[in-house]
Amino acid sequence: MPFFILLILIDQASKYMVRHGGGFYICNPGIAFGIKINTVVFYVSWILIISILIIWTNLKFKTSNPKQFQNTNILNSKRFWGLDFEHFDLFRIWNLEFGILLILSGALSNILDRLYFGCVIDFIKLPLWPFFNLADAFITIGVIISVVNIKISKP
Repeated sequence: MPFFILLILIDQASKYMVRHGGGFYICNPGIAFGIKINTVVFYVSWILIISILIIWTNLKFKTSNPKQFQNTNILNSKRFWGLDFEHFDLFRIWNLEFGILLILSGALSNILDRLYFGCVIDFIKLPLWPFFNLADAFITIGVIISVVNIKISKP
């Protein structure tokens, strides 16, 4: 099973268990931190964000191992979808491809919630922090990994 789909299933399963297991959750109709936004604006903005990510990731780029991955199209890469176990290295997993995979899987899982429930199911609460879910954590970690990798790879 591609890692991309596995992440979506993990997030959806956690939300299912909270909803049906008697856990506390909120149905967040807004965007991050419960900010209200027009539905049309929300969907158009997500379509634009995902389109930009897809276009950007289709650009050719150089990686740290030029013999193996130079000028690779990320979205067509087996590594991106979690299918390339031959070159799997736990210490090199925190790369740009993995960051983008986290962002897209988290975004898609939250969009599935919004389409099915009309809101996003949030159930994790930390002190001094608004409610969130695993998909939000995937997105946040993916952004951090991507930014760090972009900063490191700049000459």
